[in-house]
Amino acid sequence: MTKFSVDQGPERTARPTVDDLLPPAQRSGTVCDVYAPGHQIHYRHQGEAVRSPARTVLSALLDGNRVMLVLDEGEELVWRHHDPERLRRILELLRGKCVIYPAHHALRVGPYWFNCATEDDSWQDCRVSALASGA
Repeated sequence: MTKFSVDQGPERTARPTVDDLLPPAQRSGTVCDVYAPGHQIHYRHQGEAVRSPARTVLSALLDGNRVMLVLDEGEELVWRHHDPERLRRILELLRGKCVIYPAHHALRVGPYWFNCATEDDSWQDCRVSALASGA
């Protein structure tokens, strides 16, 4: 447990960062190595997305691995992501900091990027999505 203190004594510890509050990237040794839509995001994919038109997300609702996004002009999209627990935690921690790059099915919450699958993309399960669904 991290102790917070107002004094300058030797027991003073630093405040936790957002990374300290997030679930670990690996759970029980389960790692996804898939770069298909809805899984890991590659740095090239991220680079292309950041240079494309963005849309502000007003709200995001998670239901299993599906995320319903309500955009700035009232449009609704349903995307999927293989690690809904990680996405949920980041959305809770960084409310109001959500942007999508529709041409690249990329979701950015603060500094965190997610490669999402659109409704038209074929879905591919991985070890992380199987763990998240309870399989």
